[in-house]
Amino acid sequence: MRRPQLVTLDPEVARHLADAAAENGWLVRQAKSLNAARELARDRRPTVAFLTFSPADPAVVALVAELHRAAPDAAVVAVSDEKLSEPDRAAWTAVLMDLGARYVLFPPLTKPVLEDLATGLMPGTPPGPAAVGDEVIDLADEDDE
Repeated sequence: MRRPQLVTLDPEVARHLADAAAENGWLVRQAKSLNAARELARDRRPTVAFLTFSPADPAVVALVAELHRAAPDAAVVAVSDEKLSEPDRAAWTAVLMDLGARYVLFPPLTKPVLEDLATGLMPGTPPGPAAVGDEVIDLADEDDE
């Protein structure tokens, strides 16, 4: 069975996800260029791809559509590297989702947000342990009174 694979163009995203990848046995491949990302999408069929985009650079936006066509089962997450106004965020989200992105993220981005999203998108990733003190209420044990 093939291990889940995460592809990213951004070394910061790769760094943030290194611990979760090690814990869950994912392969993380950081593409050094757009062409390398295209090759990984075509040849390696990633499970999840985090693509960092800038509204000023349409090349990564086009890569979202290419990756979606090359690996339609891959979850594409577009990550903005710039803070944008609310109307601009809404417009970019609509465009990128139309092109095949499953999620679009904007700064500020934190390690827990990226880890939770990646973990949720990876198949077969077991949920994390319950926090100490969590209470489980089984509604099947409730009496109808």
